[in-house]
Amino acid sequence: MGRRTVSRRRGEELEQAILDAVWDEFQEVGFLRLTFEGVAKRAGTSKPVLYRRWSSRVEMMMACAVSRMPRPDSIPDTGSLRGDIVALLTLMRSRLRIIGQTAMLALLAEASNDPELRQKFFRAVVNHLLDLLDMAVWGRAIDRGEIRGEQLTERLRRLPIDLVRNEFLLFGDLTDEVVASIVDEVVLPALRDRGASV
Repeated sequence: MGRRTVSRRRGEELEQAILDAVWDEFQEVGFLRLTFEGVAKRAGTSKPVLYRRWSSRVEMMMACAVSRMPRPDSIPDTGSLRGDIVALLTLMRSRLRIIGQTAMLALLAEASNDPELRQKFFRAVVNHLLDLLDMAVWGRAIDRGEIRGEQLTERLRRLPIDLVRNEFLLFGDLTDEVVASIVDEVVLPALRDRGASV
């Protein structure tokens, strides 16, 4: 791991270089050994540059994780609510596998010791995933007439990601069968109970 020699970068270019360095450092040393010093050296920048963005390694790792989460245009439109949920959860599973159960648990444990940090974690990660669900799953289903907006309670709106997160944290992985079970045995029946024709 050597210091990168780069020309002076600013804005999005610098931000992306730092996030890439966070990810590469995390992949090499793991979350417990992730440091501002190691990331700064890998990114070819200084620790003060990092501290202007984040006050802790948890915040730094959260930003990195969010930058690697699926985007709405990465979720294929399968033509059905069920297909779209399965596609999203399958993509989430691949991202969670890369981060790993141990790192996720360590990140959550460290964030849980600081109420403010815990709130930042949920705002950054959970809100990103909810926006993704709204745009790439629920919005499409509403447009197709499979569900109506008023049939989505706040808890039901986030149910797929809650179930995937809990399954991953408890068991370390999600098989195709588990993804199908989450959708077919929990999410779709809950929507049908609220009058959705899915």
